[in-house]
Amino acid sequence: MRLQVKLRLVLLPAAVLWISSAAAQGRVYEIYTNELTCDYCAWDLEQAFRRIPGVADFEVDIDGIFFVHADETLVLDEARVRKMLIDHGFDYRGMKESKSE
Repeated sequence: MRLQVKLRLVLLPAAVLWISSAAAQGRVYEIYTNELTCDYCAWDLEQAFRRIPGVADFEVDIDGIFFVHADETLVLDEARVRKMLIDHGFDYRGMKESKSE
């Protein structure tokens, strides 16, 4: 009985880690725009992307690259991204999608 309880206590955290790492896989969208000159503008755009269901994280590069980390269910199409950027005062210069690991 004690061996079963100990085994469960050892295996349970390993199973949780495995499940969470599998769930963490998804998509990364690299979105290109003009160089950033305003922290507030980047923050405003970040908040807009974070409101989209499925967006897990958002990173900004000062050179004008946004990284949107999303789960596997979210598909960001070019028209939607272009509109969001333009609505927030940014130019749309392209995007690419890759799988996260």
